[in-house]
Amino acid sequence: MNPKIDLTEKQQNLLEQLDTVIEDRIYSKDEIRHCIDKVGDYIMSKSSKNGDLSKALLECSGLMNILMKNEN
Repeated sequence: MNPKIDLTEKQQNLLEQLDTVIEDRIYSKDEIRHCIDKVGDYIMSKSSKNGDLSKALLECSGLMNILMKNEN
């Protein structure tokens, strides 16, 4: 998977906010798993009481789908 090609600019920006540098190269399965873990940690860090968890799930669902599809 090459995130510069496969992900939208918004999805790339989200990964960069999570301290994941996006380079124009092919990523290994382990590197993709690391990105999935970062996004999962970001989602789980949100509070469900004020609706932030739901917003984070919606915000990250497309990104997670692409990453998980390319992990296999």
